Amino acid sequence: MSRSSSAPFLDLEVDGKKSSNRIMLVEDVESIQLAIRDFLFSRYDVQVASNAEQALMTLAMSPDIELLITDVKLPEMNGFELGRLARKLRPEIPIIIITSYDVNEFIDIIREHGFAQVITKHGRMSLREIEVTIDKMLSGDIFGVQKYFPQMKEVQASLTSFPRTFANDTLYSCKVKSLYERGELTDRIAAQFKSQKKAPESTIKLVLDEITSNAMFRAPVGDSGDFKYQTKHSHHDILLAHQDIVLDEEDQFILQFGVSDEWVIMCCIDPHGRLTKKEILYRLHRHLSNDAESGLPAGLHDPHGRGIFLLREQLSSLVFNIARGRKTEVICLYNTVAAQAYKNISVYEIDTV
Repeated sequence: MSRSSSAPFLDLEVDGKKSSNRIMLVEDVESIQLAIRDFLFSRYDVQVASNAEQALMTLAMSPDIELLITDVKLPEMNGFELGRLARKLRPEIPIIIITSYDVNEFIDIIREHGFAQVITKHGRMSLREIEVTIDKMLSGDIFGVQKYFPQMKEVQASLTSFPRTFANDTLYSCKVKSLYERGELTDRIAAQFKSQKKAPESTIKLVLDEITSNAMFRAPVGDSGDFKYQTKHSHHDILLAHQDIVLDEEDQFILQFGVSDEWVIMCCIDPHGRLTKKEILYRLHRHLSNDAESGLPAGLHDPHGRGIFLLREQLSSLVFNIARGRKTEVICLYNTVAAQAYKNISVYEIDTV
């Protein structure tokens, strides 16, 4: 596998055989259009267009096109407008937005129209993420760290069998059954990432705390709809976590962690699927928009929203996979070689009915 660090894309070889899926790529910069098309050509039937008018005409004449990839900056019309018009022609067509700009600048449009797959061209894994996103959106098979790192092997672990060194391309998987185990695992994982990969311990702890808080405190609810392991304060609008929590069997969750060359990987899987695409985009919007009176971020006092925002700001890539009512998987990728200034938005949500 080639691991070039050249911008804007990381060149990765493609696995698998060519499918019959037909997709459309809209990109006006010839070099980028060729890079993406050539990368995807061995897997998909890729139709290309250099502007929105060409793209819409092709979509209207080719009902077998199953997915649209479009750059934000296009001649005469931006990619978001193209996406809206494409949905008028084909309401269910999956859309991937790619951009060289800061995704945060478009958060209002992204939220309003539900563009939940926005990939920046500056990422160290951009081509791979485009390929994985296409596959996930077309197949509905959205779960698994190995979609991004297919060479990783999963190994069961626990506090008693915690690895002294994280083997490269090994994904360790632990079932978390209590508040104590959550705290111990967080400390040990963060310390090992710091020792082995020089990843900042405070950042790793922040990430692990947020993704496990969602799994332990926010996801489990009782028959009445109240949180099972936290209680609202009697005098303040805050939630207080219970002490010495031992999770019911149906609330136990999986924490995964590992390294793959320059990448630090963390993943949390809970069996509830209560997080939603709508909520995630709403929380990000509140942290990226200012309150008219105070001039501060509107979501400054949203504990959950602040956590989602901080996750996205601290990580190289953040992926939410949600099967409503059944499963939530949060994949966190941190690159130890280079910071990623512009962050993707990747939220996959499927209906399990």
